[in-house]
Amino acid sequence: MGESSTIAVVDLDTRIYRLSAIKKAGYKFSNRCHTLIQPLEENKVRVTLQPKGLLGRPKDLIGEFQNETLDQELREVIAAETEAIRNLIIAQAFSQTSLLDPQGETADYRDDPLGISQSDAKKVQRSYGSDEKRGE
Repeated sequence: MGESSTIAVVDLDTRIYRLSAIKKAGYKFSNRCHTLIQPLEENKVRVTLQPKGLLGRPKDLIGEFQNETLDQELREVIAAETEAIRNLIIAQAFSQTSLLDPQGETADYRDDPLGISQSDAKKVQRSYGSDEKRGE
């Protein structure tokens, strides 16, 4: 036991950080630290980080852990916000037909039913009709 490591302790509020985000941050630190997550009072957990080797100051380790916890929390927020579109993309990828535009899926590309090859002016003219059709 020639090396002595310092233990770093940080208390986190689970109303701010999801427990799953705290666990993910702890896992990310598992190559450098032994991580212990313990419940405290309501809405609080204590994270104890015990470095596996000499890793510098505990204050720096705590700061890095807090940054990683915030990163994991934001990843979860983004995942929740984009879940619907992500599910649609996955459903479209495995669907036999287009979920958004069945006509575009079954039409012959040479007919260009969506007007992709036309300029914006021609698309507008086609949508509203030409001047002659309106009697002008």
